[in-house]
Amino acid sequence: MANARYAAMNEVIGEPEHDANSALTELDKGLRSGRVGEQCEAIVKFPRLFEKYPFPILINSSFLKLADVFRVGNNFLRLWVLRVCQQSEKHLDKILNVEEFVRRIFSVSHSNDPVARALTLQTLGSLAGVIPERQQVHHSIRRSLDSHDSVEVEAAIYAAMQFAAQSKSFALGMCDKISDMIRGIATPAHMKLLLIPILQHMHHDTSTAAMVRKVCTDLLPKYPAKDFVVTTLNTLTKLAAATLVDIPNQVELLLHYLVKDKRWSVKKASLMGLHQLAKVGPHLWPIKCVHETIRVARSSRNQGVISLALDVFIVLTNSPIICKEYVEPDSELMQLCQETCYSSNSMVSAKSVKIITHMVNFCFEEGLPISDVEEHICTVESLLLLLVSCKSGEVGDYVLKICLQCAITLCKVHKPLSNRFVDLIATQLANASDNCSLILCEALGGIGGLEPHCLDPYIPEIIDKLNKIATSSSSYDKKTKVMLCTLIFQTVQPSDWDDNFQLAVDSVINNSDLWGNYKIARSAARYGHYKVCSYIMAELKGKVSSEHLHFWLVALEQIGKAEASLTSDQSLIDRIGAAITYYNTAISSLKAGSNPGSSLSFQCEYSSLRCELLQCFSQLIASCNSLCSSPPPAIATTIMSSTRDDLQRCGHITGQLRKCAKEFRACGELYWKLYQSAFDADPVSLTNIQILQDHSLETQEMLQSCKTAVEIMKKMDLRKWTLRAITHQHVQCLLEQVEVLVTGPFCLPRYFFQILQSTSVKLAVSPQPRVNGEWITVISGAQLAVKVEGVIQHGSRPGLFRSVEKVTVSLVTQPTPRANTNEKVASDVSLSLTQTVIPVRDFFSAQFLVSLGSGSAQATAVVEAAVIDQTGATWQTGPKITLTLKQHDDPTRSH
Repeated sequence: MANARYAAMNEVIGEPEHDANSALTELDKGLRSGRVGEQCEAIVKFPRLFEKYPFPILINSSFLKLADVFRVGNNFLRLWVLRVCQQSEKHLDKILNVEEFVRRIFSVSHSNDPVARALTLQTLGSLAGVIPERQQVHHSIRRSLDSHDSVEVEAAIYAAMQFAAQSKSFALGMCDKISDMIRGIATPAHMKLLLIPILQHMHHDTSTAAMVRKVCTDLLPKYPAKDFVVTTLNTLTKLAAATLVDIPNQVELLLHYLVKDKRWSVKKASLMGLHQLAKVGPHLWPIKCVHETIRVARSSRNQGVISLALDVFIVLTNSPIICKEYVEPDSELMQLCQETCYSSNSMVSAKSVKIITHMVNFCFEEGLPISDVEEHICTVESLLLLLVSCKSGEVGDYVLKICLQCAITLCKVHKPLSNRFVDLIATQLANASDNCSLILCEALGGIGGLEPHCLDPYIPEIIDKLNKIATSSSSYDKKTKVMLCTLIFQTVQPSDWDDNFQLAVDSVINNSDLWGNYKIARSAARYGHYKVCSYIMAELKGKVSSEHLHFWLVALEQIGKAEASLTSDQSLIDRIGAAITYYNTAISSLKAGSNPGSSLSFQCEYSSLRCELLQCFSQLIASCNSLCSSPPPAIATTIMSSTRDDLQRCGHITGQLRKCAKEFRACGELYWKLYQSAFDADPVSLTNIQILQDHSLETQEMLQSCKTAVEIMKKMDLRKWTLRAITHQHVQCLLEQVEVLVTGPFCLPRYFFQILQSTSVKLAVSPQPRVNGEWITVISGAQLAVKVEGVIQHGSRPGLFRSVEKVTVSLVTQPTPRANTNEKVASDVSLSLTQTVIPVRDFFSAQFLVSLGSGSAQATAVVEAAVIDQTGATWQTGPKITLTLKQHDDPTRSH
């Protein structure tokens, strides 16, 4: 049953194929309309269609239709087709009939209209990733560069840029042409500025890169105008970042212009180039160049130069090589930081503090002695005090966040600093401004998450601040109230909750909007304060606009009641029974609250497993109690001798406890499956699941209960375990452990409420039955070709925690017995096939040959996808699609 429930969690209801076809048909009608407005409206809808149905058949058909519009339409329609190609770049390689598509587009290049030819070149340039080696297009670009029409030439330059980035042969063939045009007197200055960036892509081999570098360096003294110097330096920087071998020379060149050229735009371009090269290869920087950059920053009076130079060192100090070289307090870099950390420019001060933080963190992590560490920490504290006391607007808030982040980072690598920084921040909370208070509360939450009890001494200050702003309605105070309540939940254990805390939270709830109250309840659930959570959710559930939200709040209310009932005054077995009842109601509400946009599958499974774990505890208690109600029978010794199992002398309880152990093990395995399905979960949520799986790792409040349970077991006299008998002392030990684990803090993970990263896999399997629910016919003795195409779809923050590197597609066929027979299906005739593919632009495909064998007439084929992240870990994300296959004899065969 558990496995069936887990399988149902990953089942997907595929969108009917006719939906995509009907959408394409509607757009096709628009394309064929005689009105330009309707045609344009249809064209601009294609990118959205591609995102919704990103499969090759539809995309190929769509682009061929667009190519027809481009071929026969006017320039206005061609412009919109060009925009579609540019916006749908990642779908271009799914075009199946590339030859036909390019032929229709390229036919316009023979037009007498230079604007039409320019649009054609731009469109072909947007297709460079699909047709990088198309010689006909290369020739057309080269020819258009010699055109007398400036619009066509600029379009050719754009196309040349795109093809140079994709094609080695084009880059090599065009290198001399581009160089001659740049050097040529006949080429206008603004054209040269467009041509120079093309050279950044000439890095396909070392000789070409060297030649291009020489061309660009020769241009610098010949064209000293500001725009030329900036463009050429940027091009050389990107070229060096691609080749790596030229990084030392490029760093020296940028430093030369930083020192010698007095123009601010040139200095800025030089520093931005150094920043880019610091990201790519800090270990390739010559030591003399690092010294020179420090010298420039120390000697400059320009705050902009100093600020950008510090940005370079923020990146460089992420490298252990640079940190090791300049970690001593008398080093030039540390002296620069000491000189600028008290600058009148708060941004410069914050950047200096960040560099110091990087250096101190390096020493803590490497176990190196830190000279003047007290001075460094005092620097951070002084800047914090200065920023809190000053009201400098958005820039000041940004700088304060940088400084507080440095404090949190220091506490992470050296936790004894937590109390010191908490003391500094909490004492400033009372008199801080509205926006500053919110930032300080967020910092306290960050440090409090590292050391759970470091905020304990400052709970009175937090409550005073909460009472002071409880009735305020400003936007900053609304957020601050939620953060202050979160700090209380984070600091106060649920067992220590009293009326004073409840009154403070109630004063906020009564003066906040519904969304603020929901966030307070969410924080309460995340830190185990379920009475507060259920109370707020009960008030909110009737004040939402949709049925789905109502059931979601009802589920949270029931979960809160379930967890709160576990700490009531009833007997342990009654408390667990009540909690199971509440959880079953919550699971029903979660299923009712699910919708296609939000399936709540993780929430349903997580709640179901919590309910199942409580049922395991209930069964364990009943088994322990059976030692008194069902003592060992008189024949227990005989049974022990015949089974050669010493524990059989204990009678009925032996089998019961073994059954409980098996159930706990099965529950742990289901938590592991849930873990494998939670690809988008944040690391803390995954840790939460791991603790529930095997009682290990962090999440300190929940882990403390596990440690206490272990301590109870250690108090047992180990010599009594050697008697191979189950005694009342052993049973009492188990009951005490159940009491600790059940009443200990249980915190809902963040992933239960918030999905910070969204990743989904969409599959299309062919062949498909003509009508949903029917079978697919397979000729007896033949093999069925099954093609699986898939697309990985992302939310707004792809790759936040982990990214998809590979996809494993599996196909499992299982023959089904004929109706009205007692025939059993042999397991050896089932088929299991697996293929691992690497997605290209989030698209992948796999193919399988399926044979049903001669002994089966019908079978089910299950196609499932699993993703592999950058560490090689496999995640069972699904989806899963089931096909029904039916085998028929070939009527054309002779018998």
